[in-house]
Amino acid sequence: MDTKMLLMELTKVDGPSGYEDEVISLIEEKIKPFVDEVWRNKVGTLVAFKKGEGKEKLGIFAHVDEVGFVITKVEPDGFARLETIGGVDPKVLFAQRIKIFTSKGIATGVVGVLPPHLQKEEHRKSVPSYDKIFVDLSCSPLATHVKVGNVCVVESEPVELNGKLSAKALDDRAGCAALILAAEMLQRIKNKSDVYFIFSSQEEVAGPGAVSIAYELELQKAIVVDVTHANEKVPQFPTIKLSEGPALCVGPTVDREFFSAIRELAEKNGVRIQIEPSPGRSGTDTDEIQLTKTGVKTMLVSIPLMYMHTPVEVVDPKDVEETARLLALATTI
Repeated sequence: MDTKMLLMELTKVDGPSGYEDEVISLIEEKIKPFVDEVWRNKVGTLVAFKKGEGKEKLGIFAHVDEVGFVITKVEPDGFARLETIGGVDPKVLFAQRIKIFTSKGIATGVVGVLPPHLQKEEHRKSVPSYDKIFVDLSCSPLATHVKVGNVCVVESEPVELNGKLSAKALDDRAGCAALILAAEMLQRIKNKSDVYFIFSSQEEVAGPGAVSIAYELELQKAIVVDVTHANEKVPQFPTIKLSEGPALCVGPTVDREFFSAIRELAEKNGVRIQIEPSPGRSGTDTDEIQLTKTGVKTMLVSIPLMYMHTPVEVVDPKDVEETARLLALATTI
């Protein structure tokens, strides 16, 4: 399976938190040939089961949802207001086209910006909050069908940049791609654990997608695959670099024994890894999964990503492939 093409396919589909159905259907189509059973739970999480030797139950998680927006008010003069689904800096919206999902189809709106010729000094010094941001619907033939509660995303297409990929929703479709590739690799590698590839919903709003299925399956171990900030220089932390392989998280939310086993496995098999300290909460599904029932031994593996929660996120497909290789190997211990 071509990694770059898979990433492009996954990021082209829109799926903000709570509205992941189309993405889930695509992932189900991609992974179904490599597993024994596929199903969804009540909150929209997809599970793809690959039977092993029954040593233990291992859940491998990636969240399907992306950040987005919801229409909160429609003004009488052809404008609409919106708020975020997940954390999005308002600056991301400036001079962007917005896709709004109405009952009659996709309406396109525009978040305009005052031209520099007309800006005064106070305009140049301030960044508007969501209270001051409006979507102009005047050019859309479906403007009258835009309603409060309609979900929307920034219009964006994936682009290849010198072997890298820039797109929206790589947080965490890159993780989803890694799980699909790992499932494909298990056609050639015998997994000792019974493996549950779990594509969870609503992570960006701290929703129930991951924790509910972890509770239902009574997992012994879990590996959460998410993204982390790449090429950012923070004085007290190591720089996680793009193209240098996935980052293994170490900290209180990660089981020490499991971490050591995965690290040793990577080093033994030549998988490129980086180490990322997390002294508190990780901000991922790891934090909740580890607390499920009587506890789950949990590990966090992060794919380096630049420009998180923007329409131009960047990953290196080679990092996704190394992550997939590590996940496939992890099922053999």
